[in-house]
Amino acid sequence: MAEAEFEAAAAWDRPFAEAVAWFQGKRLVSREEFRALSREMQARAFTAAWVYAAEELQTVYEACLAALEGGGTLADFVRQTEEILGRPWHQETVFRTNVLSAYGRGHWEQAQAVRELRPYGRYSAVMDGRTRPSHAALHGLVYPLDHPFWRYYWPPWDYNCRCGVITYNEEELRREGLTPRTDWEGLPPPGNFASPAAGEKFSPDYRQFAPEIAGALREKVAAIYD
Repeated sequence: MAEAEFEAAAAWDRPFAEAVAWFQGKRLVSREEFRALSREMQARAFTAAWVYAAEELQTVYEACLAALEGGGTLADFVRQTEEILGRPWHQETVFRTNVLSAYGRGHWEQAQAVRELRPYGRYSAVMDGRTRPSHAALHGLVYPLDHPFWRYYWPPWDYNCRCGVITYNEEELRREGLTPRTDWEGLPPPGNFASPAAGEKFSPDYRQFAPEIAGALREKVAAIYD
């Protein structure tokens, strides 16, 4: 994905307090620990393939957090992590997976906050030559926002997912001739990692960080929720 494409996909509501707060709540774990977690708990964890040293994993985490807080680009992330994530495809996958997952979680929380006014969501895939059949199969589907469908398919729900969700009220559905679904028939299998709608937001466990990092995170979280 070109950097300009990522910017267009991610720059919905920056600065995005919900995305930052959710990402700050992730726990840093090894790849082995991550694989042992349930899908719901995986949504609350941060790891990166082929990164084994705790200090290096924390550097990658901080580079993702910096992008969320300040609107950093893929190029910024590469400069901060190139000695750890040496391969370009690896850098892009880690960056996109984590940053877009945080944006996806932020939009999930925003959609839930106004669910009484806009109670439906329509899945929207990019529908170009790079869209996978499993993602194209969901394009245009409408489900109530309290339907368990979204716990599995709120984007991004798989690596390199570029999809989004558009919320609707009853009148908009009627005007566009859209009918909400309630069944699960014919849906593709869930992706390789948990949807950002899985699980609930929880407070950061500051004990996992070095003292100076923990102090800085406490200040940032306090600023968001004050």
